[in-house]
Amino acid sequence: MYIRKIEIKNLWGNNFSWELNEDVNILIGKNGSGKSTILQILNEAVLPIEDSKLNFRLFDPIDEIIIALENDIVIRVDSESRSITGNRESTNYTLNTSFINTFDVVEKSLDPTLTLLDYQLDQLKLEFVTYQRDLSNQVEEAFQGNDTETRLHKLAKIEAIYEPKKIFIDIINELFSHTDKKFDEKEFHFIKTGIQTPILPKNLSSGEKQILIILLKILLQDRKEYILSMDEPEISLHIDWQRSLIKHIRQINPNCQIIITTHSPTIFYQGWIEKATRIEEIQSPVNLVTENTTIIEKTIQSEGRVQKIKSDFRNFSGSGFAKLYQFNRQINAYTSFTKDECLELLNFLQENQIYPDVITFITIISKLNNYPDAKYIFDLIEAETYTKLSHVKPNDITLNTLIKKVKKVEEGLELIQNISNNENLQLYPDIITFSTLLGKAEKTDEINLLEEMREYYKVKPNDIYLNKLKFKK
Repeated sequence: MYIRKIEIKNLWGNNFSWELNEDVNILIGKNGSGKSTILQILNEAVLPIEDSKLNFRLFDPIDEIIIALENDIVIRVDSESRSITGNRESTNYTLNTSFINTFDVVEKSLDPTLTLLDYQLDQLKLEFVTYQRDLSNQVEEAFQGNDTETRLHKLAKIEAIYEPKKIFIDIINELFSHTDKKFDEKEFHFIKTGIQTPILPKNLSSGEKQILIILLKILLQDRKEYILSMDEPEISLHIDWQRSLIKHIRQINPNCQIIITTHSPTIFYQGWIEKATRIEEIQSPVNLVTENTTIIEKTIQSEGRVQKIKSDFRNFSGSGFAKLYQFNRQINAYTSFTKDECLELLNFLQENQIYPDVITFITIISKLNNYPDAKYIFDLIEAETYTKLSHVKPNDITLNTLIKKVKKVEEGLELIQNISNNENLQLYPDIITFSTLLGKAEKTDEINLLEEMREYYKVKPNDIYLNKLKFKK
């Protein structure tokens, strides 16, 4: 499975929308333009691990990131709520990914000479041993296969099994030939012409370690669909190695989707210029984009989901509270709804004599793609259209979910004032409210105004807020 498109909302006052190729993608731009940040955020968002293990601090500089995968699957990562949702109920997807950052720094360990590259090579060595054992098992299975197959046909199957490894070793030996080194696959070290003592991977240069790591990671994926992200891979690489890097990756695994940030035109000038994108081409000011085009497209394509929710609801069991709990869980599994769909769902609950609770309203508001629609649903709570205010009142989570939908800081501050002055609501902003608005600030005046209002409401800053403030100043 590959990444088709990413949208990032509000990274340092800009939105980014980048459509990706299935094979090669190269992002270029000036220092400090956000290339590496985009790559790091993207990689963290698609890691095949539990949400609780993700480093959500990487998402602090943004409001959210939308990732469109194959099969119309959309992943949405919200920086404030620390949550990841999909555009379908029980969205399942599997991505094989690796992120390579090429700085050769010292690892914190008992051995002061051990670097991060050395640590990666030690891990890859173990994986390489397992990989070779798996190849041997595949060969054994090929020989024990269909007895009607000719020996020549079986030999062809075996040759195909070993082909990726052969290509890898040929490439490594070609790259290292200028220093007369040859890779010993059995011992996982290098032999140099005229020298008896083998050269261990830790004794290679930074550039040699780097190219070995990159190509080993590609080999070990065994030609599966694979996403490789690399931040400035040209560092430490000889210019000839830069020139042939993409070609060699594609030779070892033609099913690899490559995503690179680089300052070196040598990386892409030979055959990959059309795959290069300038960061200015994918960015736009926050105030020019009100909705995520990816979400809009997939919302249209996913019509019929409300009918599915209604159908599933009829199979819910238990009391009204139990059914509402199941309903809330189901709508939370979707990335977005339109305003009309939200009203249809609320009307459906009413028809079934189920009164939505505050979680229902929070979830529905979170799925809307613009502020006017979200505010309309919010106002329904106080209007008691679908429930009684005495039983269901907006809380700080409701406010913070709504505040995410505002387009500008001014709009958010006006909302805070109106809500805090409403005696019926008795609702006031907290640090999450201000942190969300800080992410939308584009000018120093807006930041100062936010700070003034934060102090007025006597709200203390937390780590997330201070981290965002650091990015803004």
